Amino acid sequence: MIRLIFWLIILMGMTAFPGSGQNFTLGEQEAIRVYVEFADGTNRGMVDSDTRQGGLPDEDYDATTAMVINWHKSGENDSSMNGRIEFRKEFPDTSAWIQRDGETFEFWHRGELINRVLLQNLEPNSVYAFRVKEDGKTYRFRTMPGSLDDRPVKMVITSDHQSPGWNKYAHANAEMTALIQPDMFIVIGDFVNCAGKSTRKNADHWALYLDQLYSVDSGYFLYEMELENQIYSNLIIPHVTVLGNHETGDGNHIRWPSCVATGMSEPGYPKYTAANWMELLFHFPFKSEGFYSEYRPDHPNINEEYVQAGFGQGGFGKLSFSDYLLLIALDNGSQNWEGEPDVGLRDWEGNRITEKWPWFEEHHSDVRQDPWLMNLLEPEGGPSAGDRYDHIIPLWHRGLFGSARFNMSLKNRGIFEYWLPALERNGVKFIGEAHDHLYSRSVPMKISKEQPENTYLKKVKYEPLSWDLTSDLPASNIDSFYHVNCVFDRTGDSIVGWEYKGHYITYDPAGFRTFGYGGWAAGRRQIGDRGAGNAGWWFVDPEKGGEHFSGIDSYHINVVTLTPDGFETEAYDYRALENFQKKEEPTPIHRISWDKNRNRWSDQ
Repeated sequence: MIRLIFWLIILMGMTAFPGSGQNFTLGEQEAIRVYVEFADGTNRGMVDSDTRQGGLPDEDYDATTAMVINWHKSGENDSSMNGRIEFRKEFPDTSAWIQRDGETFEFWHRGELINRVLLQNLEPNSVYAFRVKEDGKTYRFRTMPGSLDDRPVKMVITSDHQSPGWNKYAHANAEMTALIQPDMFIVIGDFVNCAGKSTRKNADHWALYLDQLYSVDSGYFLYEMELENQIYSNLIIPHVTVLGNHETGDGNHIRWPSCVATGMSEPGYPKYTAANWMELLFHFPFKSEGFYSEYRPDHPNINEEYVQAGFGQGGFGKLSFSDYLLLIALDNGSQNWEGEPDVGLRDWEGNRITEKWPWFEEHHSDVRQDPWLMNLLEPEGGPSAGDRYDHIIPLWHRGLFGSARFNMSLKNRGIFEYWLPALERNGVKFIGEAHDHLYSRSVPMKISKEQPENTYLKKVKYEPLSWDLTSDLPASNIDSFYHVNCVFDRTGDSIVGWEYKGHYITYDPAGFRTFGYGGWAAGRRQIGDRGAGNAGWWFVDPEKGGEHFSGIDSYHINVVTLTPDGFETEAYDYRALENFQKKEEPTPIHRISWDKNRNRWSDQ
């Protein structure tokens, strides 16, 4: 027995310490860029226990105990070493080095490899080190706390990079984020306008985006931190990816059928293209739930040229952080409808969509996102998400309450009908949006089945400012898709809310708020230039805490800090960088907090 124990110790030592045996040697190629993501296997749901179909099965880990490491590099002479790393815990105590092998993908058109490994059974609130090259650089990441009593959690949120170029505002926002040292960096869509196509130009654009943030030599998001008098260098800010409308599509991005002229001699409807680049580069949200999106291989309008094997997973998912945070990434940018596909829809020229594309009503929309979300929020026979989590933060790209364009149109009707009521029932107070390329924060709002007292309903026509509605559109089509049922106050005859299918959305001091992001490098739109004003700007009423503006000042980041008592949200534009550099108190665009115990907002 003593001899057996002796040899077990020797074998464990050889496994734990690379170099003690030739099987544990790392490669000779250093990483070009490294970035990390969260992984979550709990409460996935939507899997048939008998057939194992419908998604990924639940597993016993959440986003406080699992991380995904991504690193790009040149290929090794020994291909078995391409996806190999070694890692260990370094804070609050030190463990032995452990080796892992991961997946390897070709970074199309660039002669580089993308390597990825999922690490599970990590300790919350700890610092881990890893390296990919024998005697190479050491990189680090910090896991999320198991509880907000351990430490607050800080998130930086932005959106709409949308350009391969990086202007001074983009650099300022990236540097501010690095100086803030958040627990995660969340981008709500529109990274690079690649339209899903696998080209050298698009590959270079994605590489530039990642290099600016995660290059091992100059990336903003590798920083150092002092913990208990110990300096930890090359700490990596985790990346959280949410899809936008420019992440998929053909030619530009997925357009909506009402925007398509079916009377053209050639079909104007774009072919579907899977989100190849996003799935290649990021684990989340594609590998979070395991669904196929609407770009499934049997789709009759698929673009086979740009669909790669193994791609086409659903672009939505969630990250559970113990019992204090449920972060939900929803795809309303490339999935054209939520709920059910529309029947009898016509294009701008008044033609029925199915006259040109008979497959449209059956294949256009993949509605698995909706039952997945309902199952996540309110599972049958189980506790609701509102009972399970202290904070629930949904994020989607195409804003509901943005003020550059009209948002109560057919593009968002399903969200008003299906998503918002369920989210509000579960205590959601903060919703992150994007797409409008300007800054906005809404007034607090509620959803009610009862029409507010002293109000009346009146339809307001949607008048786009950048195009004209064709005279060939039937009156019923214009009435259904280009009008908003507004709630008017009888005293002042002013718009005080919206109504859709019996849901009244109006002001409530203790309600939920949406925060719209101005873009990292593409803040080019002006308030109202897409016709939003004629639907009423009651949701940005400054007397009730709302605000919106465009232009240079709208290039900004939003910082959300979670505590056991609630959360605080602060927004900063590029001019605050100098204050952060000098470690001075910057002046925020806003500093707003939600007091969970008092059930109220505090605006400053």
